[in-house]
Amino acid sequence: MQALKDEFLADCPTEKGFRQRGMNMTRIEVFVDAAFAFAVTMLVISIDQIPRSVPELIEISKYIPGFVLSVAQLVFVWHSHATWSKQFGLEDGKTVFLSSSLLVVMLIFIYPLKMMFQGLFAWLTDGYLPSQYNLSNYDELRILFLYFAAGFFLISLIFLALYKHALNRQKELKLSDYEMFHTRTEIMMRLNMMTVCALAFIFPMLVSDQWLPLTGFTYALLGPSSYLLYKHRDKKWQQINQSP
Repeated sequence: MQALKDEFLADCPTEKGFRQRGMNMTRIEVFVDAAFAFAVTMLVISIDQIPRSVPELIEISKYIPGFVLSVAQLVFVWHSHATWSKQFGLEDGKTVFLSSSLLVVMLIFIYPLKMMFQGLFAWLTDGYLPSQYNLSNYDELRILFLYFAAGFFLISLIFLALYKHALNRQKELKLSDYEMFHTRTEIMMRLNMMTVCALAFIFPMLVSDQWLPLTGFTYALLGPSSYLLYKHRDKKWQQINQSP
């Protein structure tokens, strides 16, 4: 890969201090967008019947909360990849491999994702919001939790590899000091996510059946841990700027 020209960088728009080197959509980004649209379609068509009456419409509407959260998770992953693509604009072999790997994991991840969120609402509402999936025993729930944690871990690992790859191309991309600092922050964030996923994978194997459903709330650690990490990194950047 040849180094980007200064003339090109000068024309790149800037968002939050980061030059957007990939504003023109690459072929791999178009492919990723289409694949995520297909993934959302798979969530929709998995509802196996069309309502023919108002009671049936009401019954199917009870699946909406689980569907919405499933789509929100897909959109989060898609937006994260789109942000990375706009910031770095890479389209080399490693980018294609990592992006394709992300799609494979996401397409495998769709149904466990939906099972998790439908099961969550069924559990919180004592069955008023139903789930299309039936679990026979706690061992099946334990397997579902492990499956979900492994998928989330792999997604975070792929994003870590994408940001690490971009950082390795810092000379060709001509990343500024802030851009390199921001990229390292995103790598740390993915490590944070992977740590939470590892805990979410381990806890179901350690606790008794009585406490097993509560281990699904391990992901709530992502909120405070992400906030503290970003806050710490912001303070560190301010200290770097203030140092002579």
